[in-house]
Amino acid sequence: MHSEQETLKKLQLLPNVGEKTARELLALGIETPEQMFEADPEALFNEQKRRRGGMLDRCVLYQYRGAKYGIPWPKCKDPFIPPK
Repeated sequence: MHSEQETLKKLQLLPNVGEKTARELLALGIETPEQMFEADPEALFNEQKRRRGGMLDRCVLYQYRGAKYGIPWPKCKDPFIPPK
């Protein structure tokens, strides 16, 4: 079993993920980089937005896309075509 700090540090190994974003991912149920690779960034963004009462900067979606695909968030803006 990993401590919360260990889990946060592992999530911070993902591109675009600092401590705050790692905490937000953990709150959304993402505990490992592998889970992020399998996650739907749009679904994570929409859930976080719902939890915040409908207000969330779209850059968070770009961060999540970049974390999943291993690319810098500025390359994840709309329109976005996931790499193969």
